[in-house]
Amino acid sequence: MNVRTKRCLKVLSVLVTVALIAKASYELKWCDLLWGIFRLETHPEKVQSVSLKSLAFVTLARHEIAFLHVMSERGWLFVKHYGRGMIFEKEGYEILITKRDFFNRYSFYEVTTREIFEAI
Repeated sequence: MNVRTKRCLKVLSVLVTVALIAKASYELKWCDLLWGIFRLETHPEKVQSVSLKSLAFVTLARHEIAFLHVMSERGWLFVKHYGRGMIFEKEGYEILITKRDFFNRYSFYEVTTREIFEAI
């Protein structure tokens, strides 16, 4: 192979690697989490809605009550805790919102049921 072909292959491999890292970040919702943390630290609201891939919310870990309040303002009634998630009910619909904690400081709540996105 000549030098030009090697350089093209090197550039192509770098682009593919960057694309794979971006895709993995998107699939693992790291972008959602980082955007929510940024908004949480720069805005006065205790609950930040992030929605790059799925419907998600970020709060400080100690503000679960604020998240429950936001959901009740949107018409969702808290039913019970179910493992690491919470079950909410509204007009006959039940949804499970899962909760994950990051850095012992932030809580990431996510709704994965796509049919419910418009209802929330």
